[in-house]
Amino acid sequence: MIRHDYPACAQCHLDPSGGGPLSAYGRGMGEVLLKTRYDAQPGDEEAAEPGPAAKFLWGAVPLPEFLDFGGSLRVASFTDKVDSDQLTHRILYMQADLAATINTTRWVAAGSVGYAPHAATLAAITRGPDTNFVSRYHWVGYRLDPDATMLVRAGRMNLPFGIRDVMHTLAIRTTTRTNIDDEQQHGISFAYSGSTFRGEIMAILGNFQIRPDDYRERGYSGYFEWAPTTRAALGISSRIAHVTLDPKALVPAWRHAHGVFGRVVTPFQPLVLLAEADYVVDSLKDLPRNQGIQAMAEADLELVQGVHYQVTGEAGNFGPHGIPPTYGLWGSFLWFFASHLDVRLDGVYQSLASQTGRVSEISLLAQGHLYL
Repeated sequence: MIRHDYPACAQCHLDPSGGGPLSAYGRGMGEVLLKTRYDAQPGDEEAAEPGPAAKFLWGAVPLPEFLDFGGSLRVASFTDKVDSDQLTHRILYMQADLAATINTTRWVAAGSVGYAPHAATLAAITRGPDTNFVSRYHWVGYRLDPDATMLVRAGRMNLPFGIRDVMHTLAIRTTTRTNIDDEQQHGISFAYSGSTFRGEIMAILGNFQIRPDDYRERGYSGYFEWAPTTRAALGISSRIAHVTLDPKALVPAWRHAHGVFGRVVTPFQPLVLLAEADYVVDSLKDLPRNQGIQAMAEADLELVQGVHYQVTGEAGNFGPHGIPPTYGLWGSFLWFFASHLDVRLDGVYQSLASQTGRVSEISLLAQGHLYL
């Protein structure tokens, strides 16, 4: 959206740091600026009206202004090959969530509930060994000023850190523990969204959807971003958390992540660049420390509205001391081809390093996404 002079997220998303439920304005912008408009003329985006298709269920069910329903269904075909191993293929039900939002002048509340046949265990609200119902977010907030630049929230929220990306398997999201799949935390946050500066700081009180309490992190996560123009932004992030028992090692651990990120529209407007680099430390008591730099850079090209070509590079040496660098290269195609519908194709090559050697992995991910 920074391509269209929207450097901040709060205009379109109820979560001031992006992702999650859309405001009425955000639904309209999704219809006007994100999807392919087959009858559009160059330069008429600002004059376009979103129409009823931008609303819940394409406008088929009228709702009062303060109430909105939504949902997201994301299904994928995943093909993978590791070194000389046989090719594997799976169908993944990545997301099947329903959501509701109450949004008044000052108060706002949002929540989701979904079904996860596999994974997403950190967001589970039932106790199955694999298949569960999940709630990725549920929070209530209050806007402190009439211009809605300041918001205080409490509940389960995405951690404010770095570049928020729907691709939760990016190494920079997994090493910093900030993906928007199931690594949300419960806590209290304060967010500011101005015309030039924005940021959010969150007190992490723990993920109350896992047990026992010793597995829950406590600490903080936050970022601050400066946008000197509507087409460029530069920010810093920081996260520190402590857990009494690491779920895998069963020892106390401190987890740090600190870094920088940026977004810019190039002089060739269809091309947007995004980048992030973080220094990450996982310090486990009486065990070797995992630490290192994790970085990513992405180029997004949109020659035709709604059709995106992306190249994403990853590199990092996060792990025990002396581990060689790990590399990754993503080639992606995204098409927002209709109201509430998009498809995505990712080809990924990874060279994964460890203390015992290096492994190459090639994967192909094709996914379809429907949101209500």
